[in-house]
Amino acid sequence: TSVSAFQMTTSGLASLGTPSSYYSERKLIATKEQSRDNKTRLFVTNYSHEEEQEYQINEGEETYFEHQYGWDNYDDTPWFPLTDSVLEEFINSRQMMMEEEQSTNGEEATTSTEAPTSTEILLESLKPKPIDTVTSQDIEEQFLRMVSNEVEYKQLVGQSPYALTDIKFSVLLQRFLDTIEDSSQKSNGKFKGQSKLQGKNLPRDERKTVVVLGTGWASHAFIKLASTYDLRIVVVSPVNHFVFTPMLASAAVGTVEYRSVTEAIRVTNPYIDNFVEGRAIGVDVEGKKLQVHLTSLGTATGSFKGVASDAPCRLEPEILQSFVEFSEDGSMVQRDQSQGASDVIELSYDYLLCAVGTASRSTIVKGAKQHCFNLKTSQDSKRLRTAIGEALEYASRPDVQEFYYISEEVQQMATQERKRRVKIAVVGGGPTGVELSGELKDFFAQVCGYPDGAYQHLRDDISVVLIHGGSDLLPAMDKDLRTRALDALHAQGVEVRLNTRLKEVGRDFITIGEKGSDIQETIPVGLTVWAAGNAPVPFVKELLSKLPPSAAGSAGRINVDQWLRCPTYSESSFGSVLVLGDVACYETQEKYDKTPQQLPQTAQVAGQQGAFAARMLNRGYDMQATPPKLPELSESEAFSVLRVWLAARGLEEAPGFDFLSLGLLAYVGQEEALNQVAIGNVPIFNYSGKIAFVLWRTVYLAKQASSRNQALLTFDWVRTKSFGRDITRL
Repeated sequence: TSVSAFQMTTSGLASLGTPSSYYSERKLIATKEQSRDNKTRLFVTNYSHEEEQEYQINEGEETYFEHQYGWDNYDDTPWFPLTDSVLEEFINSRQMMMEEEQSTNGEEATTSTEAPTSTEILLESLKPKPIDTVTSQDIEEQFLRMVSNEVEYKQLVGQSPYALTDIKFSVLLQRFLDTIEDSSQKSNGKFKGQSKLQGKNLPRDERKTVVVLGTGWASHAFIKLASTYDLRIVVVSPVNHFVFTPMLASAAVGTVEYRSVTEAIRVTNPYIDNFVEGRAIGVDVEGKKLQVHLTSLGTATGSFKGVASDAPCRLEPEILQSFVEFSEDGSMVQRDQSQGASDVIELSYDYLLCAVGTASRSTIVKGAKQHCFNLKTSQDSKRLRTAIGEALEYASRPDVQEFYYISEEVQQMATQERKRRVKIAVVGGGPTGVELSGELKDFFAQVCGYPDGAYQHLRDDISVVLIHGGSDLLPAMDKDLRTRALDALHAQGVEVRLNTRLKEVGRDFITIGEKGSDIQETIPVGLTVWAAGNAPVPFVKELLSKLPPSAAGSAGRINVDQWLRCPTYSESSFGSVLVLGDVACYETQEKYDKTPQQLPQTAQVAGQQGAFAARMLNRGYDMQATPPKLPELSESEAFSVLRVWLAARGLEEAPGFDFLSLGLLAYVGQEEALNQVAIGNVPIFNYSGKIAFVLWRTVYLAKQASSRNQALLTFDWVRTKSFGRDITRL
């Protein structure tokens, strides 16, 4: 609602003493308003063109004109800083004109030029300041205009209160110094279990044992940076590799190959003490022991079935006398003591890093677990790629070709069945669902395209439907990018259903319904892909059962403090369990947030937490203390290079974890992407289109696990561009 307003129009400015003849051609209106977020803003509207232009200015800040309504005539009104003082100067100048006019008794001023318009007067008052009075906001304006020329800045349109001055430069400096420390640790040989400065080629005695659960983003970052000279590292995971999850959608349609975006965990750090391929099923937090159900290594020849299960004098880990069963939904572990020995071992640890990730939350919808494909692992991507190829062949069989039938009714039935077989439903409008929809349309455009497509006879039958329960796709992104994502998918022919809930999934159908409506619709489909949400894995429930009630976070996650430690029942066990990644419920409160916010479950957060945990343990902090502190050492050890380095940085006490967001990326198909670039909470620029696609690929290429993956990924992109995607099923 308007709080105060004055009109700089023919009548309004005349009340300030300005001759009305000055405004016979152009009009300006300035209005001061109080918005819902209790921030006062000033609006200046220019009616001088055929369409109305409105400029929004945050009071008390140096911001800039933002053009709207498609106006791009920059020569008439360049972008200049506009503040309250400038506006006041503008009004005062009008009053001075009134006084001069009155002093001449109404005589017209003797001038050979035509009276200036309001826009000309405004431009004159808004001339750039002298160089010696340039403020930080002026520098910010020049920088912002330099880095982008396509998409508006969030701060300028009032979407974000953050400015460049809110960038956490101290965090950036600490990250830079951390990188130097990591490089020095690596050059000292500590990642290889050595200490070149001390002339030792073997790990030091009395190392503490760290058991790492999982091979995802947090675990991978920890393993890359952990010092095997100071720590005995044992990794436990059902899979023996790390996968670059943002590229799973590309792998599912053959744009890239699976092995190009995976890295064996033993290759990540060949000097870890061991990797155990199995699944954690139980934990004794107070006794610091972990139970692991080993993965069966049965092969076609059966060579690896119980080779040494009865061998005498076996070293740890010891076989447990228990038999493990998982319930049908995977949510419960049952132990039958009567079954005797099984493939369950027990590991002792000093530190347990729980980074087991999450599972698909498909059990909340009837039939989804049985009939939906997931997209969280490399095996999921492989199965989906096989299923897509089978769907194309299934739709090409003679039983659904019209020309085999005489009756028109039967021909129509055959056509409908053929279209059903190649109709793919994607559930979830987040990054995974949007990127998979775009990749699917790229794939079908190639293999079904005329005249060289292998399945060009299906080009009119292929369809993709994206089902999302929210009102916007990509809810984590800004409004303008969400709109562009929807427009891009519509342009490619993707049927997008917003505000729609999935009710049931069958073998050849899905049932959906709009929010707030009891009406349901059944859609015949060939494949359904679940990308709609995550749920805790069974071990998280097992761990929570051994922790105090305060450890239970939202959505089944585990609460942690700023050093990623979860609560325990005793002081002796506190600090021995660190929770990272999607499992951790970590709250942080930023400058302009009224309430604490939980960190998102993203690869960025998990990777930074893994690196943070590795540095804490490398430095030898006492994790039971709050805050964790460096222990007292002997004189010789106290003056080590690392100890002096930490003292010089003021890190005798461990700093808390501070997440630094670098923005969001998403691919939408047809070689177009969305980029939301930020430093922390400070928005830099948004971009979309072909240039954004180049940035998307550049970032993903740089973030690969190794130079090997970078080479393979580059080759895959070149191969796909030159020869198309491989449609063979092996």
